[in-house]
Amino acid sequence: IPKNKKGVCLFSGGKDSGLALSIACREAEIVALINCCEKKHPMFHQHDTNLIELQSKSLKIPIAYSNGHWKESTEIQEILKQYRLQGVEFVLFGDICSIKDANRKIKLCESVGLMPCMPLWNKPFDWLFEEMKKRNIKCLLSSVRPQIKEYVGKILDNEIYEKFKEIGINPFGEMGEFHTTLLDIDIFEFPIQYNIKSVYQCEDKHGEKWEIDVEYYK
Repeated sequence: IPKNKKGVCLFSGGKDSGLALSIACREAEIVALINCCEKKHPMFHQHDTNLIELQSKSLKIPIAYSNGHWKESTEIQEILKQYRLQGVEFVLFGDICSIKDANRKIKLCESVGLMPCMPLWNKPFDWLFEEMKKRNIKCLLSSVRPQIKEYVGKILDNEIYEKFKEIGINPFGEMGEFHTTLLDIDIFEFPIQYNIKSVYQCEDKHGEKWEIDVEYYK
């Protein structure tokens, strides 16, 4: 993390970007969150903007939105250029092990003259999970694939983490097995409360998934 420098964070609202943010905030100043959202065809890991707004308020960091997936969006380049003019020097990502995605993000940063920063990169999953516990991260399994559908709506705790390893599920969902919603972390001013209304089955381009209809509130 560049010490005492200004950065922005590509923020999904899940555990990985939350953990990266917690690590970065001890060394640098994160002046904005950037959330990519697809309005016509919501992405597998996409959260409603009402949740993102709550997280932004709890973090006391403003949020900017880029329409479309970051892989295809030209809007995100313009957003990053504007932040660079405001003194931002780096972009924070929560990437862990996808080389393809990491290389794309490096190229994105190079195209706008900013430095990519990935503090979780290539770290062992057990180390990452211990860091989550140290930083009081609480996250909800909000979207899962069929093989772990019984865990949708559960909090990712130590028991579930170990169970996923036991049954051969990547414990951080790095193969697309699940996505999470960040409910609490050491840098939140207040935790996000939630009420699960229902569990439902749906599909995306990768196949079947199970999600929750949930209300988030302060």
